[in-house]
Formats: sequence, C-alpha cells, structure tokens
Amino acid sequence: MITIAITGGIGAGKSATVEILAELGARTVNADLLGHAVYESGTAAHSEIVSEFGNAVVGEDGEIDRNALGNIVFSDESKLRILESIVWPRIRERVQRWKDRCRADGASVIVVEAAVLYEAGWQDLADAVWTVEASYHQRLARIKEKTGMGERAARDRMDAQLAPEIRIEKADVVIYNEGDLAALEQQVTELWSTITAT
Repeated sequence: MITIAITGGIGAGKSATVEILAELGARTVNADLLGHAVYESGTAAHSEIVSEFGNAVVGEDGEIDRNALGNIVFSDESKLRILESIVWPRIRERVQRWKDRCRADGASVIVVEAAVLYEAGWQDLADAVWTVEASYHQRLARIKEKTGMGERAARDRMDAQLAPEIRIEKADVVIYNEGDLAALEQQVTELWSTITAT
C-alpha cells in the first residue's frame, strides 16, 4: 500500500487534487474533516476547548462554533498553538486508524489530505508528500470566491500557515496549480501514472 499525503496552502487546490486522485482510484480522506469529530460535544477535546476558550465558542446546539473559534485563534498565534496541542494528536490517531482499515481492506493507494501536515509533524504517516501551490493572490481570490470570507479573515488564515517555500523544499512532489481544472487534472493524472506503473 502506498500512502500519499497532499498538503498546500489554503486556496491552492488540495481538495481538487484529492478529488482527481479519488476518481483515478485512490482511497482518500481529509484529515480536517476526519478531525471534526474530535470537536464534538462529549469528547475530551470539546471539554478542553471550552475550558481554554470559554463559552463564546459554543453554539446554541452545544457544539463548538468553528467560525467563532477560528476568529479567535487566527488572530492570536499563542491561542492557535493551544488549540493545535488539543486537537492535532487526536486527529493523528484517527488518520492512523483509517490507514489501518485501508490496509486491512487491501487498498493499493491511499491519500491523506492535510493542510497542516508539516506543522503537525504528520509527514511520517506517508510514503510521499505532494504539495499543491499557487500564488498568494490566486489563493486569496479563490478563498474569497469559494467561502465568501472577507479579505482580512482570508489573509489571517493564509498567513497562519507554513510559508509555501518551506512546503516546497520539504515535499517530494510540487504541483503548481495556477491554471484551470483541466491543467490540474493533466498534472495529477501524469503523476498517478508514475506511481501505478508497476
């Protein structure tokens, strides 16, 4: 079984890349979505988050309001580090359990999408790391269009992430996603051919 980790900055095109790989036959998971369960009411992380950040981050339904929490942590690096220390180890456990299930099922290529792969120290979960990159302005435009987020909030989230130069230096493969979806599909399909040509 080959495990590929897909990382890259917000708005670069990680999810689109993972969707293409899924269509080509890979089994995929998004670590962030997998991690949503970590925040759920009744979990240890939920209790720790409320203890650290107060009831202002709890919605009317008793669940963590991720937008309210995001507004706090993405404008204060020390608070972001606290949140990371609570959720990252628990997300890693869930990714590892998913990998174990895939191996037991006989999957040949699996893909883990993880925006914070390097920051969280998860690169050892993969055999190869691919980073998807695009210019700052391209990413900013995509984020605003896709999410409706204001420019300041979008920039805060972008700036809270690892510098693209660091991801590029560390990755095994760099995908530059400056064009349209067809151009991205061509790049990803060519890379797929190299890992499945056995």
